[in-house]
Amino acid sequence: MRLVFIGVLFFGVASVSAQQEAGVDSLKGGEMVLVAWGDSSFYIDKHEVTNEDFAVFLNARGNKKVEGAYSMEMGSRYALVKEVEGRFVAVEDFEQHPAVEISWRGAAKYCEWAGKRLPMHWEWRYACAGGDGRLYPWGDTYELGRANVYGDKDGFVRTAPVGSFPNGANPLGLMDMAGNVWEWTQGGGKVEFLGGGSWITGHTQTQCSRLADLGGRHSYIRGNTLGFRCAR
Repeated sequence: MRLVFIGVLFFGVASVSAQQEAGVDSLKGGEMVLVAWGDSSFYIDKHEVTNEDFAVFLNARGNKKVEGAYSMEMGSRYALVKEVEGRFVAVEDFEQHPAVEISWRGAAKYCEWAGKRLPMHWEWRYACAGGDGRLYPWGDTYELGRANVYGDKDGFVRTAPVGSFPNGANPLGLMDMAGNVWEWTQGGGKVEFLGGGSWITGHTQTQCSRLADLGGRHSYIRGNTLGFRCAR
């Protein structure tokens, strides 16, 4: 699990707590970026969590199920992690696509298992805007080819592999904060928010300040436009 300290250019490897379950050290993603914000500074994943890494989480849990965590239990044809001979695997060619069909509960449990948490919605919004209040991750004007959104002829039918739009990164180096999949966040109490828009939304919904407030009523909702990244 790699930590990147923006500004001081120090690179290191985070230790894994003995309390964490087996499998965390085999995650291929999980690189984090420090978002400097005074006393409220935090880390956030550089990329959305992938199908490959979510499969590691499911395998590490063994028989411990998270109620309502994943649509695979309901037979969704959009689920990109499948159970094969008793083990969970990412669907071939979709290993590095963002994990979808994940409920808020499932996303929160993954982050907890990885020694992290879901970002607070104000953290997500601040990180998306690169810390300077920009409208989109790359600036204040929408530009084609910087995100996986509806109407942009990028060649992807639905999701794209994480990091496919390097010119859509913000000044902190965070990838896919606009488009690809909506990302679960938390708002405190019983409120959940989704940020970033998705491959099926228009570009106005990818603005960093545009969050969908679910009012705490939909912690079990899932879909092929819903994913997440973690924070610490």
